[in-house]
Amino acid sequence: MQIDIMSFTGRGIRLSEKIRDEILVEQEDYEVHLYTKYGKYQNLADTERKIWQKQEQNAAGWKNQVYVKETIYDWMRARFEQNRKGNKTAVIWIGACGIAVRAMAPSLRDKLTDIPVLVVDEAGQFVIPVLSGHYGGANNLARLLADRIGAVPVITTATDVNHAFAVDVFAKENGLLIQNKAQIAAVSSKVLDGKKIVMLTDGKIEGNVPDSVILPAMKICEEENLIVPDVIISARYPVKKLLLNQVMDEQLEVKAHTEPLWLVPRSIILGMGCKRGKSCEEIEQFVLETLEQEQIAIQAVNALATIDLKKEEPGFLQFAEKYGLDFLAYPKEVLKEIPGFFSSSEFVSQTVGVDNVCERAALAACQKEEPKVCCDSSENQKKVLLRGRLLLRKKAKDGMTLAIAEREWSVRFDET
Repeated sequence: MQIDIMSFTGRGIRLSEKIRDEILVEQEDYEVHLYTKYGKYQNLADTERKIWQKQEQNAAGWKNQVYVKETIYDWMRARFEQNRKGNKTAVIWIGACGIAVRAMAPSLRDKLTDIPVLVVDEAGQFVIPVLSGHYGGANNLARLLADRIGAVPVITTATDVNHAFAVDVFAKENGLLIQNKAQIAAVSSKVLDGKKIVMLTDGKIEGNVPDSVILPAMKICEEENLIVPDVIISARYPVKKLLLNQVMDEQLEVKAHTEPLWLVPRSIILGMGCKRGKSCEEIEQFVLETLEQEQIAIQAVNALATIDLKKEEPGFLQFAEKYGLDFLAYPKEVLKEIPGFFSSSEFVSQTVGVDNVCERAALAACQKEEPKVCCDSSENQKKVLLRGRLLLRKKAKDGMTLAIAEREWSVRFDET
């Protein structure tokens, strides 16, 4: 994650330097940039500013400050935009909370795409997460930062102060996409009222399930009057298919809930092959119509996998970028080693060196390496295990082939 720190005074600059150094001590995943609108810079020419800055740095140890010429509104808007384009960004604002609120107000959209924003007073006494505390991780960052600089974290979200289960934190920690964010409040309200929520999942359960969560045995309800739980986790059905093949437990009384909170694990892999020059639009149409037929949400797709001969295919690259997918390209030697029965093609085998690309690539992305200790050696080796299955075998259209696999997945409760 990129963390951009904005300061406004000389004292704020020194605190931003301290924060950066303290964060980076053990948190290598953070890339910290320092910015300032310190008034002493304002009327200096660029050459004068460089000379002055060097003198100040030598005296106070300041490093890599970037003076911000644009307005605070434009500067903050750029952070929101880069976050929504996939470059995860957080802002630490050293100054008045009210100014930070005004600066970010024009850029606010929703809790799932807004950036984490924290405010720190320039004396370094308090750290306040003011935006995206749960899903964006501002609360956790505030706790970390407060611990590093000896400040007080000011956490105000209800589930945190009541030490209650937070479903949006649970979703973030487990890589689950929230499709209908409006229902987060309904679920949290029920938990805070001391009531139980029902969660259904076909993933493996790990950790200690909180008392407020019920995980019933899964059964298919074929009646028209469906009883729906408060939270559903599924990789298969988009929200618009919610009332099809609903899942319930006949031993449990569950009141009807008009719209459950829908959490989607990104466990689906697209395996593809294609003739050279297929456009992003052709690939997109083929994929989306196939997912629709299979009742799989595009939000559940994690990666597009193919053979390494196609690693520079523009259509694949553009499609993967558009939908935020990992793009995985495997050499033929790896694809040949994938166990199972596949839709073999002699033509494909002669052309690329392996009898099937799409099915084998989809399953290759489901592999997981686990350490294996050799019986006759003290050296550790890697044992590759297949952790997934094909949902759809090879489907061909207009010079493209597609297969769909599902990785094994699990959820943990003790990380929230």
